[in-house]
Amino acid sequence: MRSLTARGVSLVELLVALTLFGVLATAATGLLRRTQDFYRATAQEIDLRQSLRVAATLLPAELRELDAVDSDVVAMTPTALTIRVTRQLAILCRAPEPGTLAGPLSLTLTTAPFFGLRDFRPGSDSLWLFSEGDARSPDDDEWIPAALTAISPEPCPDGRSGRRVVAQPRLAAGESLRVGQISAGAPVLGFETVTYRVYRSSADGRWYVGQQIAADLQPVLGPVTSDGLAFTYRDSGGTLAGDPTQVRLIEVAVHVSSVGPVRAPDGRLARTEDSLHLAATLRNNPRY
Repeated sequence: MRSLTARGVSLVELLVALTLFGVLATAATGLLRRTQDFYRATAQEIDLRQSLRVAATLLPAELRELDAVDSDVVAMTPTALTIRVTRQLAILCRAPEPGTLAGPLSLTLTTAPFFGLRDFRPGSDSLWLFSEGDARSPDDDEWIPAALTAISPEPCPDGRSGRRVVAQPRLAAGESLRVGQISAGAPVLGFETVTYRVYRSSADGRWYVGQQIAADLQPVLGPVTSDGLAFTYRDSGGTLAGDPTQVRLIEVAVHVSSVGPVRAPDGRLARTEDSLHLAATLRNNPRY
């Protein structure tokens, strides 16, 4: 038999190889962890910026449409705001019969043109009906508030596609409505009452800015901190306003938080936060 002359591996060489492998593995692990931390931090930063963009786009658009004198500011606190906002614009193609009315109005609206974020919702939406002043009192134009109670298909008198709307005017006790000046071609605005406030989700335990319509509460941006939404209300002189009808400027502060923790340069894990401060002037405002 041929003798074996191959030399084996010594213990020292084995220890050196294991040490080098450990050094390389540690370096690779550290590089992988830093890469993961970088991508995680980048993803969290993108989420923060997205929430701030939503706040900067949504809230001013809602607030600038308000007219406090017309009671568009329904309720206000430092952490929640309830407002009446425009959602639809339609054109009247069949007006109610002239006369005085204390009950529901039957109107026909054109299907097109129609402008809005969504269609009318009977029961939750309200309407503003435009009543034009007559030749003797041309300055008596007014908007009449009414609750939308029903809607169904019905053609316009000229054959165009339309919808029949039943609306209950909101009148004071004993008051009746003169409908002779509500004419075909008049605009009809649709509104809904919305509340913006911070709430804690039962699903993940985080805080969000929610939009509440009736009993339906949906998140619109977040997560935010527990004090992630704050309102400041000012009158035409710039001082704090306590009466909703006197509000002319609304300041909003939004504080957003990352979904998950991010590793800081010193190695600590913590959630990152960012904030946005904005102000919106209300329409029909002689001061701002």
